Amino acid sequence: MKSTENTLFFAVPVRFWLLVSAALFAVLQASSLYANPDNNSSDDKEVAFLLQAALTGNLPDVEKILKEGAQVNLQSPDGFTALSVAAQNGHQDVVKLLLEKKADVNLANVQGGTPLLLASKNGHQAVVDMLLAQGADPNLQEKSKLTPLMFAAVKGYTGIVKSLLEHQAQPDLQNDAEATALHMAAMNDYLEIVDLLLANNATVDVHDANGASALILAALTGHLPIVQTLLKHGAQPDFKASNDFTALILAAQNGQDQVIEALLEKGAAIDFQNKDGMTALMSAALNENVDTVKLLLDKGADTQLKTTSGKTVLDITKVPEIVKLLEEKQ
Repeated sequence: MKSTENTLFFAVPVRFWLLVSAALFAVLQASSLYANPDNNSSDDKEVAFLLQAALTGNLPDVEKILKEGAQVNLQSPDGFTALSVAAQNGHQDVVKLLLEKKADVNLANVQGGTPLLLASKNGHQAVVDMLLAQGADPNLQEKSKLTPLMFAAVKGYTGIVKSLLEHQAQPDLQNDAEATALHMAAMNDYLEIVDLLLANNATVDVHDANGASALILAALTGHLPIVQTLLKHGAQPDFKASNDFTALILAAQNGQDQVIEALLEKGAAIDFQNKDGMTALMSAALNENVDTVKLLLDKGADTQLKTTSGKTVLDITKVPEIVKLLEEKQ
């Protein structure tokens, strides 16, 4: 069993940036308005029939309903338009028709989701390009401040990221968790997207609500090529997150030995102590990462440093292999 004393904790909002969208953009069909339009008023029916046709990609019905006088920008009670549901579901022909009919490309639903955001979220490259060509704003944020670029970055849609950046998407916008698209791409191991963001002047050391930089997230999850890329672009190896956790301490916690070597090569302080006095060596020992302990000892990590409670690395581990390695360095 691992010791629970001084257990390291780092509250990275893994999946938060992606999962929040599920709560914000509930499945359209779940609304009673769309489930049975015959039960609604005539105005509601017009909206419902138009949105149902757009939702299912039924181009002839969309054309018919518009010819009968329906307004192209009619909105459901949730704020969805025919364009937004067609874009969300990748129905290119319907999107093309609606754009020709002057549908508002920036009209958002009640959660702030625009057609561009919905298309980006679901990976519909062709629709994204059509919307951008008609002036869709790539920097509009929904209620949790998520942007089309963030959705594309967190889901690995490289082509959409490129299109958005080519249309002046701002890479440094932050969501409610203070995360940028760079945080999301780095956390999820999308190197090509990281490269695109950096090439478009993304700030490398922005911190999120946990104080974490993109480098810290990449180090924590062991994405070595991204760690190397961020360091090459000037990321600070000793950037401190909440409680003064660094990339090195967190990499040691998770046994990311190649990441540790990359950080040390760029000057990361091997004996840096966080607010609890924990070092990378202590972090590795506490989490029973034998190979990592050996690596750090070989790199000269100090075995005599103490936590704020007065304990050395030997005091916080009972793993025989680690104890032996530490005693050999005494």
